[in-house]
Amino acid sequence: MAGSDAGFAAVATLAHYIGFIVIVCLTMTILTYPGAYLFGGVKPARFARAALPAQLIALSTQSSIATLPAMIRACDVELNVRPETRSIVLPLAISLFRLTSPAANLGVALYLAALGGMHLGIAQLAIGAAVAALVNLAAVGLPGQTTFFATTGPICLVVGVPIEALPLLLAVETIPDMFRTIGNVTADLALASVTDQTALN
Repeated sequence: MAGSDAGFAAVATLAHYIGFIVIVCLTMTILTYPGAYLFGGVKPARFARAALPAQLIALSTQSSIATLPAMIRACDVELNVRPETRSIVLPLAISLFRLTSPAANLGVALYLAALGGMHLGIAQLAIGAAVAALVNLAAVGLPGQTTFFATTGPICLVVGVPIEALPLLLAVETIPDMFRTIGNVTADLALASVTDQTALN
């Protein structure tokens, strides 16, 4: 009975973790829509239609580079981004501009802190956010499971969160990584629109 209870508790913890990271990623994704509108002049409904094919590919592949043909089509057809802009912005964005990753990686540290009953102060959060941004720039563009320890471990260590539970979280990283990728490719399209609009002005 005790083993059964422990098993259910572990499953509940992992489900709660998945939900938390997915919410973080979805929040970052949703923020790209008003960003594309305010700075790129693309209405949210139009941007949503343009981004949907790339988002579906991201969901099924967990690969930003696999969405590149769909993003190129979205830029050329729905978003009217000039070829010279998207041919520069999209490859660079796929390599460097992973919007959801720093937030999600910091979220892993926050979740582990909450799990261990730790309270992180403002200074710890600021340092964690800075390290998350730096690690994101240095990380290669591979599926999240491949780089999970390399991108979350330094954040946990710098804020003083134990990392013993990271292997357990890695076991379910596939689902959060789907939403990380969706957020990243959506942000890439928004960045292409904003950059093109800025260049025109």
